[in-house]
Amino acid sequence: MARGSTGLLLTASALSGGAVMSMELSAVRLLAPWFGTSQAVWSNVIGVVLLGLSIGYLIGARLSKGERPQVGLLMILSLGALFTTWLPFLAGPASACLFLPAAIILGGVGPLVVELVSRNGELGAGDAGGRMLFASTLGSLFGVFATSHYAVPVLGLRTTLFLAAGALFLAALLVRLGSSHMG
Repeated sequence: MARGSTGLLLTASALSGGAVMSMELSAVRLLAPWFGTSQAVWSNVIGVVLLGLSIGYLIGARLSKGERPQVGLLMILSLGALFTTWLPFLAGPASACLFLPAAIILGGVGPLVVELVSRNGELGAGDAGGRMLFASTLGSLFGVFATSHYAVPVLGLRTTLFLAAGALFLAALLVRLGSSHMG
């Protein structure tokens, strides 16, 4: 990644965090016709997403060790966007399983962003990790409130998930812009 791309990477992390929360909140609504919206349904959706993220963190950590972690980050964001785009079309009684791949993939964003920011030489690992978590959590907060209070009630589930996928494609574009000066 080009030096000075920290802001783009942290913005990509924030967009990813928002998209994950949007996907998670939309999952409950997609499952509602078959399973309702009880506490058990919420717990299962949250559990599936947390499981996916935890596996994704390990995948991201492994990809961060490579020579060009920005390629892994681009791949993860793009695949995450594709999986998120497909969700409204594949919804049904087995929908909970459909959210696991997207959550796994997007769990890899954090470790890769931290690695790339650290490699830029602008921040140490602890500072890079703290800033990535700050950006990702702010994005998640935005995703929670925007999804619950505007996107789903006004735009509907399909458009909400398309917007989440669009945020992930935008994040991939930002990563690509940040790495455009690399040889």
